[in-house]
Amino acid sequence: MLVALSLVVGIGIGAGAKGSGDHPPTTSAAAAPVPIPSAVTVTITEYQDAVLPSKAPAKAKPRPKPHPTKQEPAAPKTDPRFGTCAEAKAHGYGPYVEGMDPEYAWYIDRDGDGTVCE
Repeated sequence: MLVALSLVVGIGIGAGAKGSGDHPPTTSAAAAPVPIPSAVTVTITEYQDAVLPSKAPAKAKPRPKPHPTKQEPAAPKTDPRFGTCAEAKAHGYGPYVEGMDPEYAWYIDRDGDGTVCE
């Protein structure tokens, strides 16, 4: 280790001595330190007209509520309820068949044939 240190020191001394070696001694023209500013301000003028994105997120447009695609089946329309079959027939309603017309249950099937207000 001592040999390596003496070589480095010897080379350093020999290189700096005048007239030693093939090259003339070099001097630096910029030997004085150059001051470096602590803060640099850069102004960009050619991009002033550019549109920059806003820092605030864009408000989302509210989505329209979906319209129902299926319509519920309409309730079966029934005739008005009368007190007797005679009233229903007088207003142009009847006859009503068991299992087909909901009005059948409103009246009495006296003969049991499955039809009322005949």
